[in-house]
Amino acid sequence: MKIAHVEAVPLRMPFDHAGASRDVTAGGWPALDFCLVKVTTDTGITGWGDAFAYHCREAVTAAVEHMVKPAVLGMDARDVAGISHRLQQKFHLFGRYGVTLFALSGLDIALWDIAGKAAGMPLARMFGGSTDRTLPAYSSLFILRNKEAVVRDVKRSLAEGYRYIKLHEIGAIEVGAAREAAGDDIPIMVDVNCPWTPEQAKRMALELDQFDLHWLEEPVFPPEDFASLARIRGETGVPIAAGENWCTSFQFAQALAAGAIDYAQPSVTKVGGITEFRKVAALSEAAGVQVMPHSPYFGPGFLATLQLAAAMPNPGLIERFYVHPEASLYGKWIDPVDGAFRVPDGPGLGLDPDPAVIKEYRVG
Repeated sequence: MKIAHVEAVPLRMPFDHAGASRDVTAGGWPALDFCLVKVTTDTGITGWGDAFAYHCREAVTAAVEHMVKPAVLGMDARDVAGISHRLQQKFHLFGRYGVTLFALSGLDIALWDIAGKAAGMPLARMFGGSTDRTLPAYSSLFILRNKEAVVRDVKRSLAEGYRYIKLHEIGAIEVGAAREAAGDDIPIMVDVNCPWTPEQAKRMALELDQFDLHWLEEPVFPPEDFASLARIRGETGVPIAAGENWCTSFQFAQALAAGAIDYAQPSVTKVGGITEFRKVAALSEAAGVQVMPHSPYFGPGFLATLQLAAAMPNPGLIERFYVHPEASLYGKWIDPVDGAFRVPDGPGLGLDPDPAVIKEYRVG
C-alpha cells in the first residue's frame, strides 16, 4: 500500500469567545488556522492529519507541500514508524521542533488514520484501549486579562458541566477571582505561556500557591529550561506542567530525567504526531508522571488526542479550548457532554472531517 498523494488543506475559521468577536477583544486573534494533511494510498484509502498552524498556517502548509510531500510519495504507507524516523533524520538540518515537526506531525497522524482504516478499527482499540469509555474534559479559557471576564467564563463553564478549569492569566487578581467563583472543590490550573525568568517564576508560583493550583503550566522561558523547572517545582511545592512546546520523545526524556514536571503535556500536532506521542506516554508512565495532553484543537489532532487517551490506562484530562468556532469539522463530537468527551468508534481517527466545512473555510 503506497502513498500516492499528499495534500495540505489550509483552513481559516472565525470564532467567538463567549459571544464576543475576537476582532474586538484582546489578542487580535480573529480566526483559527488549520493545516489539514490529506494522504491517499494507491488502494484508495484516505487518511487525515493535522499539523499545528495557529499563526503559522502559510509556513506549515509550505513545509507539507514542498518538504514532506516530495519525500514520501511512493513510500509504504504501512511503515509509519519507519517513515517518522527517516523524515526526522532527513529534515533535522531544518530544526528538531517548530514548523518542521508540525508538518511531520500532520503526516504521521494521517498515516495512522490510514492504518486504522486498513485494519477496520479505531486507533484506541489498535493500541489496546477502548472507545467505550468517556474522557473527563477541562475548560481551557482564553487569555482574558480581566477579572470580570474570568469570573463570567468560569461560571459559564461550570454551568455547562465542566469540573476542571484552566486559566491563561498571569496575575493573582484574576486567579483569585477564578478561585472565588469556582469554590474550593473545583481544580484550577494556570497556563502562563513562558513569561518569566526562573526567579520571577519562583516568586509567582509562591504567590499563586494560595489559590491551591492543580498545576502551574510553562512558567519559565525558554520552555526547555528543564533544570529551572525542576528547581521551581522542588523549592515551591507547586505542581508543574509543561510539554506543549517540546518536540519528540527526546526532549521529554530530558525533562523527565531532570525531574522537571508533575504533568507531561505532549501535543500530537507538534510533538511528531501519534508515533512520538506514544513514546512520550510510555516514558511518562515509566517515570510515574501523568500525561495531560495539550489539545486546544478542533481538527484531526483533537480526534487523535481522544483516541490516544482512550488507549492509556490513566488518560488524564482532555483540554477543550473554550471558544466557539463558526463551524465544526466533526459536528458535536468537539463538545463534551456532562463534562466528558465521547470517543468516536469509526476506523482510524473515528471520523472524517465534513467536506462541506472544508469547502467553506479553505483558503489559499
